[in-house]
Parts: sequence; C-alpha cells; structure tokens
Amino acid sequence: MHAKSFMALGSHNRLTGARTAQTAPDDHYRCHLCGSAMIFHPESQTERPWFEHRQNTLTDRGRECPYVELEREEIRCIQMLHPYVPDARPLARKADWHCTGCNIGYYGERYCLICHGEHSSHVSQPEVAVCA
Repeated sequence: MHAKSFMALGSHNRLTGARTAQTAPDDHYRCHLCGSAMIFHPESQTERPWFEHRQNTLTDRGRECPYVELEREEIRCIQMLHPYVPDARPLARKADWHCTGCNIGYYGERYCLICHGEHSSHVSQPEVAVCA
C-alpha cells in the first residue's frame, strides 16, 4: 500500500502538481523525494489526479520514502476504513522532525533529504494555553 502523492518531478526536472500533469499525462515522472519512477493517475469522476510509486522500479532511497514506507498505525487505520470507504488511501503527514543522523531539524514528510536514513523523530510542539 502506497500513499498518494500530488506532486512529482517531470522529465525536465521541474516540480509538477498532479493537476498540471494532466496536460502531459505521458511524461516520465519521478518522486521529488527519492527519485523513483511514478505512475500518473488522471482525474476521474470520483478522484482528483495523483501520482503513485512504481513498485518494481523503486530506488534504494525509494524503499525509505514516506510515500512508500507507511507507519503501521496508518496502515491499520486505512484497513479499518476499507469496509466503509473502499478507495481510502493513506496520506503522507507533514510535521516537524529532528534527524539524529545529521543533527538537523526540518519540516515535511519523515524523510531526511541529507542522510536519507530512518534517524528522524517527531518534534512535539509545546502546548499553548487557550483562554475561554
């Protein structure tokens, strides 16, 4: 099970959104994080356009990509939703992360662009008091 991606790198190495890709659906698309080949799924009556990793052409970095390597809790949640929403697909979450491999902080998907490893942990935000 792979997460849907709504952006990819086109053949000219430019970041392309899925809606823009509808003008060139036969272009060769790659993941903007790991460089693996992606399949473009055009818009349908029930879904907006999106990209998916090609399982058989994953790069070494692709096996660690947050759009490929999903968290177990997310997979369980999607499996529980399937009886009610058969086409439910996971989404890669964006958050603040800290990579202990290269000691940097970053925002986005859990995937350090410098070391490409699994050394990242979620940075919790301090709680803010809300006045009623």
